[in-house]
Amino acid sequence: MKLATIHFDGGGQSPGPVTAACTVELSDGSFDEDVGRFNQGTHNTAEWHALILGLRLALKHGERHVVVKGDSMLVVKQINREWKTRNAALRSLRTQAEELLTLFESSRVEWIPRKENRRTDELGRAQ
Repeated sequence: MKLATIHFDGGGQSPGPVTAACTVELSDGSFDEDVGRFNQGTHNTAEWHALILGLRLALKHGERHVVVKGDSMLVVKQINREWKTRNAALRSLRTQAEELLTLFESSRVEWIPRKENRRTDELGRAQ
């Protein structure tokens, strides 16, 4: 089974303008990336938007199996249902991400240390 790997990261002013970034290593070994900017948000909403961008990008390329990696403990724990999502805005974003995850045959979301997410972090900061 060929697996695509998504890295996601978000950041910016909190609250204020935020950036969401993702890189996707496709199952054929090639890469794609995307960055989204939002005029208003928080660091946490930026992280969720980054996850959603990555999932959409992988789907756009026809990927069926993904492993998703991010350095946001909050997003990883919430999407894996280890932590509750009390904030209404984050619940809405979690629902969007969960719906996208159901479109894959298999998926896994993992936490990684920030140093292992450097490329995606740089992508978001460069924009």
